[in-house]
Amino acid sequence: MDSKPDAGTIVRFASFELNLQTGELREDGAAIRLQPQPTLILTLLASRPGTLVTREEIQQRIWGAETFVDFDTGLNSAIRQIRHALKDDTGAPHFIETVPRRGYRFLASLEKIGNNAGEQDLASSPNSTVLTHTQQLEIKPRPWWRFRWRLAGGGVALAALLVATLWFTLLRGHGEAIDSVAVLPFVNASTDPDTEYLSDGITETLIGQLSQIPRLKVMARSTVFRYKGNNLDPQKIGRNLNVRAVLSGRVLQRGETLTISMELMDVRDGSQLWGRQYNRRLADTLAVQEDIAREVTEKLRLRLASADEKRLTAHVTANTEAYQLYLKGRYYWNKRTPEAIQKAIESFHQAIEKDPGYALAYAGLADCYHVPANPLPPKERMLLAKAAATKALQLDDTLVEAHTTLARVLFAYDWDWLAAEKEFKRAIELNPRYAPAHQWYGGYLSATGRFREADAEKKRALELEPLSLVINFEMGLAFYFSRSYDHAIDQFQKTLELDANFPPPYAFLAAAYEQKGMFKEAITASQKAVTVTQGPARALAMAGLAHIYAMSGRKAEAHKVLAELQSLSEHSYVPATDTAMIYAGLGEKDKSFAQLDKAYEEHSFTLSNLKVEPRFDPLHSDPRFADLLRRIGLVQ
Repeated sequence: MDSKPDAGTIVRFASFELNLQTGELREDGAAIRLQPQPTLILTLLASRPGTLVTREEIQQRIWGAETFVDFDTGLNSAIRQIRHALKDDTGAPHFIETVPRRGYRFLASLEKIGNNAGEQDLASSPNSTVLTHTQQLEIKPRPWWRFRWRLAGGGVALAALLVATLWFTLLRGHGEAIDSVAVLPFVNASTDPDTEYLSDGITETLIGQLSQIPRLKVMARSTVFRYKGNNLDPQKIGRNLNVRAVLSGRVLQRGETLTISMELMDVRDGSQLWGRQYNRRLADTLAVQEDIAREVTEKLRLRLASADEKRLTAHVTANTEAYQLYLKGRYYWNKRTPEAIQKAIESFHQAIEKDPGYALAYAGLADCYHVPANPLPPKERMLLAKAAATKALQLDDTLVEAHTTLARVLFAYDWDWLAAEKEFKRAIELNPRYAPAHQWYGGYLSATGRFREADAEKKRALELEPLSLVINFEMGLAFYFSRSYDHAIDQFQKTLELDANFPPPYAFLAAAYEQKGMFKEAITASQKAVTVTQGPARALAMAGLAHIYAMSGRKAEAHKVLAELQSLSEHSYVPATDTAMIYAGLGEKDKSFAQLDKAYEEHSFTLSNLKVEPRFDPLHSDPRFADLLRRIGLVQ
């Protein structure tokens, strides 16, 4: 049992006791562990209850001239740790009040319960019921190397469960740094499938944050999630993935209690580098991350520059409910069905209601509106996507997800090619290992006819996420648009080997076969595409089949599919580019151009590929085609 301190001034507030000389904090007699800097800050604030303590004074007294991490980052983290220890509420604080851009104030009434020689009296305050002396506690800055516990990047606080504080300080251990890791999908140990978003979200957030650390190879989400639900040996998985360490975990939610069990394994010999179980309240999910992140960091023995720390800490929310809703939104967004996209939109909106300043939630909302699975017409969904991405960047200009989504909207909807390329380059500059930025920048380069550059960007995206179905498919799409049909066919078939039920490759495998004059194979693949494709993309699959029928001389069947599409357009959105493609195959140029003009008016998302889509090649000699390219910002 911990012994009572034998010296110092001890004050009581609520169920807590604080020794103002030693910094020891207890709740109902039980010791509460705080890192050195949060301890010093809490002692300083409590020594002057009701008085504003400025950020400048805190920096001078606590950090002094020996600051080795970003001060704002370290201070914000320290205040979060104090609030977590005191179970304080940021929105309605009982103990620590934030005075925006100025400093902090200790709010609670204090009662002195112990006094020994050498004690320091507290400043009088309307909040202090017993202590009336005015002498202030003198707290001297202490060199960081004298702290009993090393600071993990200044104790950086981020708003992502488990990992938002994976910003690492200069560790002085002698162990070998681990340069590669795979985070396996955390197991949902709850009986309620509705909590699956939590285990998936923890995994995905951890992967995303670790991926931004220089010199650390982190296996992508698309790679590790293929192991979800498989009871495989983590060491074997690690060897298959050629990584040094594997992090696995289990998440159990029972009512308002959250239990997280984690293990970090050395793949070389199967030994446990670290393992621990955390039992916390569900409301504490934003705080437990700091303890776990710190310990994982020490085992990985990584170094992170303070500039990287600052960039990585910009996406935080202090609202636990908002964070959980964000995880739920990403969980549904990853399913990419119209129904799931709608649920994701609802979740992101709810997260924003909880925290209107949550930039990542706006970025998630933007992603929901710009993906093809969203059934809204372009003029509705792309404007919403642009507004959400713009708002995210107003809140946080370093958010790579928002820059990437905005870039895609700018070129595919606004046809603002210069601005789009600028946004893509900014996204890649912020995080060169963010695969979607390379993926969609490659699509942009393909659309403009810069095929060599497009090939390089697509390959980079594929290197980062080698098992991503979408990126593998879009690699084939780049070959198709550059008229490398054999390479396209090979790539589409490789994608289907990963998942034979993934619809997009079938439609463009059929198109590649068609361009080679292999109509039998084209029709088989196209019919399969129509069968397996659901939602808005089904119209394109049907148009592809009709085009193959037309080009192979089966015009009656082409007209039949065209009629089905026209009927479908009466109750759901069908891009005019789809019907324009069918008329081009039938040789009815006037009708094809009429549909292309309609596509221009509705800002059809696929019109951005007009210049490179081979099925529109018969229209190239018509002056109307050159005029249309000019209007959307492309030149022949």
